[in-house]
Amino acid sequence: MVLVTGITVLSIYELRKTRFDYEFESFFPVDDPDIDVYHDFRKTFGYDNEFVLLALENKKGIFNEDFLERVQTLTDSLRNCKDITSVQSPSDMEYLSGSTGKEPYIHLGEPEKFKTDSENIYKCEELIGSFFATNGKAISIYISTTNGISKEHSDVLLAKMNKLIAAGYFDTVHFASKLNGQKVYLDRLKREFVVFFCASFFLVVLFLFISFRSFWGIWVPILIVIISIIWTLALMTACGKPLDIMTVLLPTMMFVVGMSDVVHIVTKYLEELREVKGISRFDALIKTIKDVGFATFITLITTGLGFLTLLNSHIVPIRDFGLFTSIGVFISFILAFTIMPVVLNVIRHPNLRLEQKSSHFWRKNLHRLLAWIFRKRKMIVIGTVLLTLASVFGVTRIELNNYLIEGLTRHDVLRQDFIYFENNFSGVRPFELVVNPSDPKGNLFGSKELHAIDSLEKWLKKNYYVGFILSPATIIKEANKSFNQGNPLYFKLPDDSVLAGFVADTAKFLRRKEVKLFVTRDLKKGRISGKMHDVGSKIIRAKDAQLNAFMQTPEMNCIQIKHTGAAVMLDKNNVYLVTNMLQGLFFSVFVVGLIIGVIHRSWKMGLIAIIPNFLPIVFIGGLMGFLGIDLKSSTSIIFSIAFGIATDDTVHFLGRLKLERSKGRTVFYALKRTYLSTGKAVVVTSLILSAGFMTLIFSAFESTFFFGTLVSITLLIAVLTDLLLFPLLVVWLVRDKKFKNSKKN
Repeated sequence: MVLVTGITVLSIYELRKTRFDYEFESFFPVDDPDIDVYHDFRKTFGYDNEFVLLALENKKGIFNEDFLERVQTLTDSLRNCKDITSVQSPSDMEYLSGSTGKEPYIHLGEPEKFKTDSENIYKCEELIGSFFATNGKAISIYISTTNGISKEHSDVLLAKMNKLIAAGYFDTVHFASKLNGQKVYLDRLKREFVVFFCASFFLVVLFLFISFRSFWGIWVPILIVIISIIWTLALMTACGKPLDIMTVLLPTMMFVVGMSDVVHIVTKYLEELREVKGISRFDALIKTIKDVGFATFITLITTGLGFLTLLNSHIVPIRDFGLFTSIGVFISFILAFTIMPVVLNVIRHPNLRLEQKSSHFWRKNLHRLLAWIFRKRKMIVIGTVLLTLASVFGVTRIELNNYLIEGLTRHDVLRQDFIYFENNFSGVRPFELVVNPSDPKGNLFGSKELHAIDSLEKWLKKNYYVGFILSPATIIKEANKSFNQGNPLYFKLPDDSVLAGFVADTAKFLRRKEVKLFVTRDLKKGRISGKMHDVGSKIIRAKDAQLNAFMQTPEMNCIQIKHTGAAVMLDKNNVYLVTNMLQGLFFSVFVVGLIIGVIHRSWKMGLIAIIPNFLPIVFIGGLMGFLGIDLKSSTSIIFSIAFGIATDDTVHFLGRLKLERSKGRTVFYALKRTYLSTGKAVVVTSLILSAGFMTLIFSAFESTFFFGTLVSITLLIAVLTDLLLFPLLVVWLVRDKKFKNSKKN
């Protein structure tokens, strides 16, 4: 007790250093060749996600003098902010005119020209959907920020920007940026960390009270689990790991998962006190540890295995979540079998009268259920087979798909901002291609290469629905437009007869920042950048296949492209994670079956352990298919975790069955005693687990919502399959002569 108290005090002291973090790029897959391409792209052209899209809406229309003046005031103020490197605003954007030099798109201060300005702007296809809304009611300011800006600096900058925007009194303002998204995510992580833990705490207290009807039956289990959580979080902090969108679930996860061992120990302890007259508390504890200790140790392995399969992931936050949760489960097990016996031995003898009534209720109803199962065994089997077939069909309908902003619920303000940009502008999902000349001696400003890039741009606009496109060809097209007095009809590549002259003139400006963003000085590497709607990775995979086919046409043979960018890496993250999690699930199934088979020296026992717990995975997969829930990072990780947790109940059933059989009892009688004595703990722990995970449905993150909902449903199905199928499987697979004789009698 002194040792545990000392470690707990040190852990609480260490928790002062706990921090929250949502590093967008930490979810990129590691050990992937495309990550090297992305890093090289970022080193050459800068970060593709360090920007702010700011939409300012005016209900009276864009071309309102007061509105445009306020926009210009905001633009000037933003340019003076630290960590803002550039601001492109429609209020002072200019184009080059061969006759007059630079000419503004909007003649601010000359409202009599607004009508002409409006007509000219909406003839320029490169401006619509990028800086000017399609409905004419809003404009977008594109703000570039410092590459790799820190969280502290981004928060300061965001606060400054919000203050400046508020001073403009705009009708509506919409943000789309990493700055804003990161702050919103972290604020919600902190809030949900507290909310989920408190909700789990009260639910667990409720179930413990219903189950044990005593004060000590509540505070003893709670004490053990809370100490486990403190130690685990302190270990994370000491290792320099922050709480992110995954590990913020760890306290809730441990609170409900760690309670399983404690409930089984308390249930068995009370059973010994109740059934063995005159037994001392010490002897009851010794008997309890002997009877449930080994089964609980096996559940530690199976549950830990479910979380450790996440180490197979290519994504660091997923690995950390799996590693530290499995460590937490191990800590909970150690404390349950060291501190809990000490506590139970020193507190006063429990009042068994209320517990006796509760025990009678459970035994009576479990006895009725067991009798009903054997009477309706054919119906149960037929129903299980039909449900399995339907679920397998549903599984075939699951789609592998994810969205850039899927972590937010559809009614979230941040997500509504993203949707606004999709409805009125070109979208916010970055689209990036690295382009190179196929001929090592060629360059991107060659005639064939420029025409190929121009054709690729047109194809992307028409077939990939990319807008706001900028590329090496854009530079030449803008020069051609300038030479022709800013006429939008000339925003195109000039004729080949004069193209070489434009290229020569443009080459003089290769050191200019706006040029360096899209082509290197040696003209060997370029960038085609744009914005698009967040249509989902399923559609993007199909578009990529079409793009690859288009690049095989003779016209495009002179250039080579590589799709890259932050959005692409997150899509790859999803594919990796789904593949890794499915591999982890089948590995868990194999290992659990092997462990149980070896322990019980029977392959049939391994089969009994797998069937009731694998079927819920199939059922939940079928449900996902029928409901149209996509397979993505937030839904794929549930399978191996849920299987590892759900197996605990079957392991306890099998452990008690083995104990009863070792006393020479028939299979049927041993099964009956197992079912009546262990059934209560199995049901109670399953309800605690399901209720604990169900608290996650109130999350503001859609990914957390799906995780909590699907795991809860899976565990509820698992306890039903355990209660209904376990007795039938035991009788059918472990039948012996004694069982046949007892059946006749």
